[in-house]
Amino acid sequence: MATTSLPPSAVASSSAHAVVASGSTVHLVTGDKVASASSAEDAKQELAGVIRKVAISADGKYAVTAGDDKSLRVWELKEKPELVSTRQTTKRVADMCFDKDGNIVVTDKVGDVFSYPFEPRAVENRPQGFVVASDPSLNPDGDLLLGHVSLITQTLLTPDNKHIVTADRDEHIRVSRYPKAYVIDRFLWGSEGFVSAIHIPTSRPNLLLSGGGQPTLQVFDWTSGALLGRIDILAAVSPYRAIRPPTRKIKGKRKAVGSDSGLTPSDDPAAAGWFTAPEGHMYPIGQGVAITQIGSMVVDGVTVVLFYSRGSSALHAFTLNEDGSAGAIQTVSFAHPVLGFAPVGAQILVTLDNTHAAIASATVSASPVALVSVASDGSLSSADSPLLPALSESLSTPSLQIPASDAAKLNLYGDLQILPRWPGFEEDEAQAGESSLPANVDELAPKRLGRLKAQGHDVHIPAKKRKKSKGEKKRAAAQAKSGGETSEAAGDDEESAMNA
Repeated sequence: MATTSLPPSAVASSSAHAVVASGSTVHLVTGDKVASASSAEDAKQELAGVIRKVAISADGKYAVTAGDDKSLRVWELKEKPELVSTRQTTKRVADMCFDKDGNIVVTDKVGDVFSYPFEPRAVENRPQGFVVASDPSLNPDGDLLLGHVSLITQTLLTPDNKHIVTADRDEHIRVSRYPKAYVIDRFLWGSEGFVSAIHIPTSRPNLLLSGGGQPTLQVFDWTSGALLGRIDILAAVSPYRAIRPPTRKIKGKRKAVGSDSGLTPSDDPAAAGWFTAPEGHMYPIGQGVAITQIGSMVVDGVTVVLFYSRGSSALHAFTLNEDGSAGAIQTVSFAHPVLGFAPVGAQILVTLDNTHAAIASATVSASPVALVSVASDGSLSSADSPLLPALSESLSTPSLQIPASDAAKLNLYGDLQILPRWPGFEEDEAQAGESSLPANVDELAPKRLGRLKAQGHDVHIPAKKRKKSKGEKKRAAAQAKSGGETSEAAGDDEESAMNA
């Protein structure tokens, strides 16, 4: 049976270390040396607890990981990672980071953000799981900071640690005070698709860059809420898309976006028709763009911004000018889709999906990791180091091998299906803010009519018919049988039903 090694599903770095996670194993990178430790006891646990997020404390002494088993684990970064503590979260983790005091800020997949103390609390009389799930304020392990009514994609703390910025699927970027996050300072308006990546450059602490399911990156002054500009990225990202979301069948009178383009569907990622769906099907809105990570570094006094799109086999970069504008976008491509990146010294460590078949006749190594050098003009080039073979060997140990058929179970590209909106659905029409009533307004369901009325349209919502109680039905039957006389028994039944 063919096997493959688990891909490096998460990566983070500090000035002293880098941490790469694969399966339930943590690989600690210090210089050119790699040391590993796992929380799994066997291969089954290794796959069940795949780590999705890693964060490193400001002092570089500790790392926290979160995975599919809903376990929040703290590791001490010595010569070898040592597990310090483990606790459970009620939901899967979407994002997390350390604050300056060592507390762990955790965002779950539903849309709530918590502050977990570094040391787990000794909680007695713990509430039952379903109680905590229904009321996040009852979480005994962490304090509820804030919540969105939408899926939160990323969370970050501002450099002064006085504000927390959250982004969600519904185009919102919210700036709240920290730790009193119930105080909202402002929203950053201007996104036209879901927001899945936000970043504040350390060299420009008043700026925030955002990206997601639209063909531009946005540059904000988060301290004032001003949108300073947009950076076009679609032409740079499109040629390197390697993963598509599954299509949906077109039902009713819905129409696929781009169905009139005349393009022929193609399985070649470089072809113009690669994101054209077969007849009778449709892809979600956004041309497959889902910016997943934005980062930056200073090279010879110049701020260089880096980013990648989920399911893309390339890393992109540009120089950030003083006025918030950008230089030309530079690109370096790989044999596999990018899963993440982190600075390691003066270079960038890039993690790749080695479970995906090579998508081009690339000369770049097919290793699950790569190193990239960044120049002051934003240009990127592949680099070499003794770190690469050492890390590749650590990532391919026998304990991290799985059957090739299990690779799809890792769901590395679920965001491409969950985050984008689909054309022709009611939520897309509501988000677009249509100014005219549909032609078939009289045939719409009451819920849809309610949405239109909330948007300011003058529509009539028919009264909901009340169902008759059992007592009323018996009374009506008795009246029909006796010619209008109501029996005492029927009246008693009616009174009983009303009291119930």
